[in-house]
Amino acid sequence: MEDFKNDTYIVLDLPKKIADKVKKIRSEHNYTMSLPAEITVTGSSGIGVLQYEQNPSNVYSTIKDVTSRIKPIKCNFGEVSSFPNTDIFFFTLQDEGPIRELHKELVKSDIKFLENPFPYKPHCTLCNNSSLTDIETQELLSKEISEEFILDTVSVYSLERKSNDVVNVSLLKRFKLSGK
Repeated sequence: MEDFKNDTYIVLDLPKKIADKVKKIRSEHNYTMSLPAEITVTGSSGIGVLQYEQNPSNVYSTIKDVTSRIKPIKCNFGEVSSFPNTDIFFFTLQDEGPIRELHKELVKSDIKFLENPFPYKPHCTLCNNSSLTDIETQELLSKEISEEFILDTVSVYSLERKSNDVVNVSLLKRFKLSGK
């Protein structure tokens, strides 16, 4: 198995019903996201993408070990917020603890990651549109998805940037959270 060649992320996939609602909000604000509707665990904050020069089978074995010890996560979105000095808007989470725990377990594993200057903030990105009007921004900040959902799938995605506008997204592997 070849080393990782592109930016590779570890994420928690949202269940289809919730993912569809997130995608609807994204489309209302002209947001095209490379990754599907998800909560990034490694790659965007806290720790960077996977280092390229490592054996994928070792990485997958480690992820399988970690996910086998962590039970599915009950989740609720909180309010919509944005990162300071950016146009990135996202759903916060009412309880970040279990997702932070998964992040911490992966960080302390033998998987190698590139560095990332931003502290880890579990979130679901909705928009990174700098052309939003004040009214559109207020509308986005008022969005809600109130129902509880279960996060039980961890996926590894590779993003191959073809150009500034074109990114090929490949699902490399998927794991179930199966701890008791």
